[in-house]
Amino acid sequence: MKRLKGFLTKNKPSSSTETKAKLKRTINQMEVKIRNYQRQSDEQYELARTLLKTGNKSGTQEALKRRELYLTQVTRTHSKIANLQRTIDTLDISADNVSLTETLASAQTAIDTNIASASPERTEEVMMGLESSMEMVADMEDALTDTTITEIGMDVEADDRISQQMAELEAELTSGTPTVETPVSSSASLVSPPTEEGATTSRDAEKKKLEEMRRQIEEGLRS
Repeated sequence: MKRLKGFLTKNKPSSSTETKAKLKRTINQMEVKIRNYQRQSDEQYELARTLLKTGNKSGTQEALKRRELYLTQVTRTHSKIANLQRTIDTLDISADNVSLTETLASAQTAIDTNIASASPERTEEVMMGLESSMEMVADMEDALTDTTITEIGMDVEADDRISQQMAELEAELTSGTPTVETPVSSSASLVSPPTEEGATTSRDAEKKKLEEMRRQIEEGLRS
């Protein structure tokens, strides 16, 4: 029973629709009247012609007067129809305005809901939190990419020796002929100049030492 009642209520036309339908029915009825008035006007005109042929002038005048009355009714009925049609148009406009107002009201409700979820204060709070999080991620990235723990500390003399060897290697590559290594500083004068094979062995040993230190550091970080 409740479903039937809801079905009947759902299909029930609105008052605006009923009024519009009634206005259209009235217009149809008046259009029928106009056709009748026009037909009667034509009949009176033919009657006037007939009476005039028989010499009945007074009857002709009366027929023409009745014809004029019918034509007047035709004009008046057309005016009524115009007013009814204007009423229908106004009713349509008002219905559109009601629908538009309801739509705008729904939009306002949706906007208010969105503002409640993302107010300017809430948005500012989120943006500040996001900025802080980005800064923390940047700090983490800097910490994880820091190469300080993999750098090997060397004394100044070792740095000088490395720079001197680098210069000699660059000169050798530029000239195309091997260069004789220059003596190192006084602290290393007692050490004989390394041969090419010895230098290669020393570099391999240094490389292995660096790899072992890096492995120990990484294991220490993981633990």
